[in-house]
Amino acid sequence: MTASAKRAHVVRLLCGTAATLLFAGPALAADLAGAPVALGESATANDPQTGEDVVVKGRRQAIVNAQDEQLRSQSLATVVSGEELRVQPQQNLADLLTRLPGVSSSVDQSRNAAATGEAQYVSIRGLDTSYNAYSFDGVRLAQTDARTRAISMNLLSPFSLQTVRVDKAPTARYDGDAIAGIIDMVPITAFDLPNNRTQIRFQGQVAGRAAARDQNPWGGTVQVETARRIGDLGIYASAYYGRKHVLGESTAMQHDWEKYNNNVPGMIRDNMDNLFARGVQWQAFRNKIERFGGTLNFDWKGEGTDLYWHSTYGQYNLKSWMDQTALRQTSLAPYQTNPNPNKGSYDAAGFRADYGLTATDYFRTEHSKQALVTTKIGGQTRSGDFTFDYHGAYSRGSQDYPMRIQSGFAGAPYIGTADNTGTAAYRMVTSIGNRTAPQVVLTDAARAYLTDPSKMKQWYITQQFENTWESRLEGQFDTTWHHADQGLVSVSAGAKVEDAKRYANALGDDGALQYTFPNADGTNSPRYAATGPALSSLPGKMLGGFMHGAAQVPIYLIDTNYIENQVAQLSTPKMAGLDPVKLKENRLDGREARLSGYVMTTLQFGELQVVPGLRYEYNRFKGTYWQDQGNDTGKFVTTSRHYDQWLPSIVANYRPNDAMVIRASVRKSYSRPAFDLLLGPTRVSRNDLGEVTGVFIPNPNLDAQTSWNYDASLEIKGQGTDFFSVSPFYKKLNHVLFATGTTNAGGDYNIWGNPQSDQQGGVEVSRLTTNATGKIYGVEFFGRYSLRGLPGLLDGLGLQANVTLQKAQANVFVNGQNREQRMTQAPEVMYNAALFYNRGGLSAEWNYNYTGDRLYDLRSSRPDTYIQPTTISNLIVNYSLPSGVTVGMSVQNLFNEHSYWATTGDRKAYLSNDRKGGYVETGRIYMLNLSYAF
Repeated sequence: MTASAKRAHVVRLLCGTAATLLFAGPALAADLAGAPVALGESATANDPQTGEDVVVKGRRQAIVNAQDEQLRSQSLATVVSGEELRVQPQQNLADLLTRLPGVSSSVDQSRNAAATGEAQYVSIRGLDTSYNAYSFDGVRLAQTDARTRAISMNLLSPFSLQTVRVDKAPTARYDGDAIAGIIDMVPITAFDLPNNRTQIRFQGQVAGRAAARDQNPWGGTVQVETARRIGDLGIYASAYYGRKHVLGESTAMQHDWEKYNNNVPGMIRDNMDNLFARGVQWQAFRNKIERFGGTLNFDWKGEGTDLYWHSTYGQYNLKSWMDQTALRQTSLAPYQTNPNPNKGSYDAAGFRADYGLTATDYFRTEHSKQALVTTKIGGQTRSGDFTFDYHGAYSRGSQDYPMRIQSGFAGAPYIGTADNTGTAAYRMVTSIGNRTAPQVVLTDAARAYLTDPSKMKQWYITQQFENTWESRLEGQFDTTWHHADQGLVSVSAGAKVEDAKRYANALGDDGALQYTFPNADGTNSPRYAATGPALSSLPGKMLGGFMHGAAQVPIYLIDTNYIENQVAQLSTPKMAGLDPVKLKENRLDGREARLSGYVMTTLQFGELQVVPGLRYEYNRFKGTYWQDQGNDTGKFVTTSRHYDQWLPSIVANYRPNDAMVIRASVRKSYSRPAFDLLLGPTRVSRNDLGEVTGVFIPNPNLDAQTSWNYDASLEIKGQGTDFFSVSPFYKKLNHVLFATGTTNAGGDYNIWGNPQSDQQGGVEVSRLTTNATGKIYGVEFFGRYSLRGLPGLLDGLGLQANVTLQKAQANVFVNGQNREQRMTQAPEVMYNAALFYNRGGLSAEWNYNYTGDRLYDLRSSRPDTYIQPTTISNLIVNYSLPSGVTVGMSVQNLFNEHSYWATTGDRKAYLSNDRKGGYVETGRIYMLNLSYAF
C-alpha cells in the first residue's frame, strides 16, 4: 500500500467514525427531550472543555451563537460564525464554505484560476453556481462575471464577518431567484463585540511548491479591527491587506481526443475505447495575489428606532504568468510531405496517423483586477404592534483584464528523416499509461531535436483587453404587524425595487493586435518558419524541477519585464491604426430592473409554527450591442426581455423544546438566465495558435428556470457546541439551462445548446436552449460531538463531520438525442471530517474535505468533460494567552493533493485538454499566525 493510499485509508476510517456519530447523534441526545438545554450564553456554562482563556472561550461562544441562530430561524438554514472561519488557514470564502453540509466549490481553469490553489465559486445541493443568490448584509451583490450570475468569491474574505448564512429554503420575505439558496454574509457591528476592543492579526505564508522550485514563496496578511460605542452609537472599522505567491504546475493533453479507428461508426463520444491522444503540454503558473479592503459600520440603537450605515470594500488583484511547453501535432512545412491518403489524418487502413511532431513554447498572462463595494443605509422603527424595516443600498462590482499577453514559439516539425525533409516517417504516438503524466513516445533522435530551445523561434506576440462592470441600486420597505403569541402571530408585507446597469467590452481576441514576425521578404512568418528570437536567447531561467518529473520539454520561465516591454514595442502601436469598429464589436450596454413584493403570515399552534407566504417578482432586461450585418458591416441593435413569477411557499417548524426543531417546507423558486446569455454579440473562441475552437450565440428567447422545492430537517442541539442534524431535500425543475460558473471569454465556452448546437467544420457552435427538465434529491447529515470524560490530556477532543449524498439529473436534447444527464457542478458525494481539540488556551483542528466527481460541461458529438474528485486537508494549532495574544501555525493541503483534475469523459484515463484544465497541483502552504486583542 502506497503512502497516499495509507493516508486515504486513515482518512476514510476517520470519516466512517464521524459518520457513525451523525447517525448516533439523535440517540446520544435523546435525553434532550426531557431536559432541554437553554440557548445562548448558558449553553456553555457546563461545558467541561471551556477553559479560562477569553479568546478560546469567545470562539466556542461564537459557534454556540451560530447554532442558536440556526435553531431560531424560520427557515432551513446553515449558519457558521465568522470566528470559526477566520481560524482556518484559507482566506477565500469559496474554500471556507465547503465545510458546510451540501456546499461544494468550483473553479474556472480556463483563466488559470485553479493554479492559484483557490476556488472561486460555491454550489449548493447539486445545483450550478448560478442558481444561488448572493448578498452582503442582505444587499444583492453586483455581478461581474461575463456569462453567469455566480459571484466570484475571490473578492470576499472572512474578515469583518459576524456569520455566513446559507438559507436553503428561504421564506417569501427573501428574493425568489434562489433555486439552490441564498448565501448572505453578515458583517460585524460594534454591538457584537466588547466595547473599546481592538484586534490585530498577522499571518506569514510560505508556498512549499514555489520554494522547492526556487521561485518567490513568500506571503502574508495583516488585519486590524476596532469597535467603539459612544452612548447609543456604535462604530466598527476594519482593514486588511494580504499578498501571497503561489506556483502551480499542470499537465494536459494538447488537443481534443480523436477517433483512433475511423472505421468505427458513430460519434466520438459513442466509443470511449476508440480515443486517440494528440500530444501533451506542461504548464508552470507563477501567481502573485493581492487582497485588500475594509469595512466601516455605524449603528445607532434608539428606544423606538435603530439606524445604521454599513459599507465595505474589497479588491482582488491577480498577476498570473503561464509558461507552457508542448509536444504537439502541427501542419507540415512545404518541404515535408504527409504520406496519408489525401494528406489527411488517417492512414490507408483508417487508423489515426499524425505527422508533424513539433515542440512549442507558449507564454500567456491572465492578470486581473476585481473590485466590489457595497453600502447600505437603513433602519428599523417599532411603534406599538408594528415594526417597519427599510433600507437603500448600492453595490458596484468590476472585473478588468487590463492586458492579456500571448506569445508563441515554435520550430519546424520533426518528421524522422535524415534532413527533416521529404516524406514524413515519424508518427506521433502518446502513451497514457500514467493518467496524470502522459508522455509522447520519442526516439533518441527525436528527443535531441525537440528538446533544444534554440530551435524554438518566436512566432507572434499579441495582447487583449477585457473589462466588465455592474452597478446596482435597491430600495426595500417591510412592515410586520404583531398580533398575538398564539394563533395568528403576525402578518408581514413588503416591496423591493432594484435597478442595475451593466457594461462589458473586450478587444483583441481576433488577433487585431497581433504582431507576427516576418520572413526575410517581409511576409508574415508561418509557425514552421518563425524568425523571431530563439527562446534560449530571451532573459529568464529554466524551471528547477516539475511535477512528477513529467515535462519532456524543458520549461523556460521568460523574464516578465522583457516580454511586457516587447508587447509595448510591437503590439501596442497597432492600436493607433485599428478600425474603430473593432472597438465596438464586443461591447454590451445593458440594464436590468426588478420589482417584487410579498405577503407572509406567521401562525403558532402550541409548539407548531406555520409560515405561509406569496411573493411576486417582475424582471426586465434591455441590452444594446454591436451586431454583425455581414460584408464587414454592422450596427448597434437593442433587444429586451421580461419575466414575471408568482412564488408561493409554506414553512412549518415544530419545536418540542428549546434544543430541537423539526422543519418541513414547500416553495417555488426560479433562476434568471445570465444577462450575457440572453443578449449580446456572437462570441468566437480561439486556441493559442489562433484557430477557432468554438462559437457561442446568445439566445434572447431563454426561459426562466423554475423549481418546486421540498425540504425537511431535524436539528438537535446538545451540550456545549454539540449539534446534530439530518436534512432530506427534493427539487423538481423545468426549463433547465446547463451553464457553468466561468469568467472565460477567450477559450472553450463550456456550454451546450441543441438542437442548434453542432460541429461545423470542426468548430463547436453553441446556442443555448431551456427545454430540459430535471430533478435533484438527496440528504445531508451533520454532527459535532465533544468526547467528554477522557483521561488526562485527552480531555478536550471532539469530532465534527457532515456528509451529503445527492443526485442531480436532467433530461436534455443534444445532437438529435435525448439524454438522461447529470447536471453540471453536482457531486454525488461530499463529506467533511474534523478532529478538534480544545483545552485551556490550546486549540487545534485537523480537517479533511472530499468532493466527488462532477460534470463540467455537456458537449454535442464529443465526450463530456468531468472534474475528478478533489480532497484537501488542513492542520491548525493555536495557543491563546490570557493577555489577549494568540500564536499558532497551520498547514493548508497537508497531503499535497491535486487542486484540479479534468478528464474527457468520466474515466480517469483520459486527461482533458488545457482549455478544460488538465491536472493541476499547487502544493502545500505553511502559515504562522499571530493575533493580539486588547
